[in-house]
Amino acid sequence: MTIIHAVREANSSGEVYLLLAAYLERVRLGVEMIDPFREIVTAPLVSMEDVKERTLQLYLMLQAVSKSLDDNGRVAVKEALHVFGAGLDRLKSLGSVSEGNAREAAQLAAERPKQEW
Repeated sequence: MTIIHAVREANSSGEVYLLLAAYLERVRLGVEMIDPFREIVTAPLVSMEDVKERTLQLYLMLQAVSKSLDDNGRVAVKEALHVFGAGLDRLKSLGSVSEGNAREAAQLAAERPKQEW
């Protein structure tokens, strides 16, 4: 199961936030993280508004890396955009605006052992 499928199948907003936080942790530990990603992946998720803001940042980032013809950056940003888009859609479908779930999930993701996706 891919991260996107896991997000789409999440049963609660807390699970969505946990999956997004785990994805951000994976990107943060990535060897070839592009510079524009640094701001997006280092700040903790705190609400659905934060997920919306990061999705918007990713759209803008996609335009920039596409214009620069950076294929590796474009692929990485598109993947992140798909993950955050799926997360945002799932949070909306669950009717979640809980900030507590986002903070708790970020803390759990930081504490759990690192896994390969």
